[in-house]
Amino acid sequence: MTEEIAGTPGWVDVRLDEVFASLPEGAAVGAAKAAYADCLATQKDPAAPSDDSGAEFNGCRSRLHVALAEAGVTREAWAKLDAELEALEAESIAILREAVAEFA
Repeated sequence: MTEEIAGTPGWVDVRLDEVFASLPEGAAVGAAKAAYADCLATQKDPAAPSDDSGAEFNGCRSRLHVALAEAGVTREAWAKLDAELEALEAESIAILREAVAEFA
């Protein structure tokens, strides 16, 4: 018997690599990115309705912000990253809605 483990689709991982590329490399930033990806994967059931504002991802972004602040990421870098993450989350929601609509 295999256990299903939540994970992000491959395109999300690629986009996260792109978004985080502007941040300094390091174990703390890498761990924060991995934790954010894990959080995204567990926050949204594809069949569940989504809040248009993407509020289901706010907790993920809040925890990421704390982790990156502790890693020394500046407010300016966070502001840029936050806008890119909001766009990624919106894209994810749109793709999930399309997939659900196809099977409805």
